[in-house]
Amino acid sequence: MEGQEEIRLEVLKALTILAMHDEQFRSGVFDDLEGTLMRYGFALTDQEMAQVRNFRDAFVDALAEDIFEAIRTARR
Repeated sequence: MEGQEEIRLEVLKALTILAMHDEQFRSGVFDDLEGTLMRYGFALTDQEMAQVRNFRDAFVDALAEDIFEAIRTARR
């Protein structure tokens, strides 16, 4: 079982690297997560997909907060 966990961590690492360096992938993750993952050849388990969704949603929430704060600060 330990070997499987390592392989799956490698998949999540690959997703992270793609998100950092491939603009098309990054855009696709926000526009069509499942379709983008399929086009890039990823097949995630339900648990992994939930982790990826949670990370993406947390990133969007943090970005929205930063934008809101920038707008609020600019108005001062």
